[in-house]
Amino acid sequence: MKRITRWLKSYALAEKGFDVDNIGDVRLVESFAKENNISESLSALDYLGSHYDETGETNIGEVMTTAHFTAYFAAALSREFYKDYNYQVGTWRDYTYPDTAPDFRQVNRFRMTEPGTLHRRREKAEAKTTHITDSYINWGVEEYAEQFDISWQTIMNDDLGKIRETPQRMANAARRFEDAWVSNLYDNAVTQATLAALGAPWAITGRLTAANLAIGINAMSVRTDVNGNQMNINGVWLVIPKVLEIQAATILESLLVAGVATNDKNVLGRYIKGIRVDPYITTAGLNIPWYLFADPNEVPAVTVGRLNGFDRPWTYMKRSDIQMINGSAPSPFLMSDFATGDIEYAVEDIIGGWDSPTLVGVSDFRGILYSSGTTP
Repeated sequence: MKRITRWLKSYALAEKGFDVDNIGDVRLVESFAKENNISESLSALDYLGSHYDETGETNIGEVMTTAHFTAYFAAALSREFYKDYNYQVGTWRDYTYPDTAPDFRQVNRFRMTEPGTLHRRREKAEAKTTHITDSYINWGVEEYAEQFDISWQTIMNDDLGKIRETPQRMANAARRFEDAWVSNLYDNAVTQATLAALGAPWAITGRLTAANLAIGINAMSVRTDVNGNQMNINGVWLVIPKVLEIQAATILESLLVAGVATNDKNVLGRYIKGIRVDPYITTAGLNIPWYLFADPNEVPAVTVGRLNGFDRPWTYMKRSDIQMINGSAPSPFLMSDFATGDIEYAVEDIIGGWDSPTLVGVSDFRGILYSSGTTP
């Protein structure tokens, strides 16, 4: 809200010619308002919800009032809202590895290498020794939150009930935040550059075609561990931006191999567990990245951590401290704060992942393939 109201203040004063670089100087703002005959009821400070504290400084108000909804609360004979937009929902829970932390401290996750192979032992000779080594990643969860305050008069005027939907809208915004946050664990320039530098079989450059998808599947099938042992990756998820959804469906659902002028039977679907859309994958013109993920139970390519017992965002509101003595009051008033009449909502989420300087949130690069989508 502070960013919104500050932007509104800047916009309102800039229209009148005020130098917005001086917006923090209360005396300059008041002087400018007086010189430009800005009415008291719509003065820069009152209109934007600012007030003086006891130190004489200005604080930008957090609470939205009826003045902020001039279109909604304007007099009209008939009013209704259009249906809300539908938003693309991420499906990252299918191809990321879920993990939990008991608290906000870092947690360690270890992996042990396999012993070495056997060597011929000659008569009366000692067996050659082997060794194993350990490795680990650590990650932690962080708290993310957003608050929304509104006056009880605004709720009272909300005859269509749209503002009362705000807590649910905040929950929806939190889910969109999660989708974007998880996407950025792997779809980012640092991770892409690291995978591209590793070359085959960790990254390719081809656009999403049947031939390039086959190359990617084959690359996943020849993955080896740190000692060169062949890994058994039995099926992979194809993760794509929305713009590739038709292309992916055409490739996997065609009876014959798409784009190939032969009668080859299309068997690609045997090796793909499914198509998953990540609406936040960044594209640039014809360069449309796509990814293959191993089943997270086999290889935890991307770990998404949650606080133990709390795997979803939640919304809540501040309990009113008003206690009626006699008489009655409107129900919105009884939801508000004693001192200010504010009704306060908030949304909270706790989520975390690995933060590597080279792979960002990819916790095991053996379980992911990246294609930049730059070449045919």
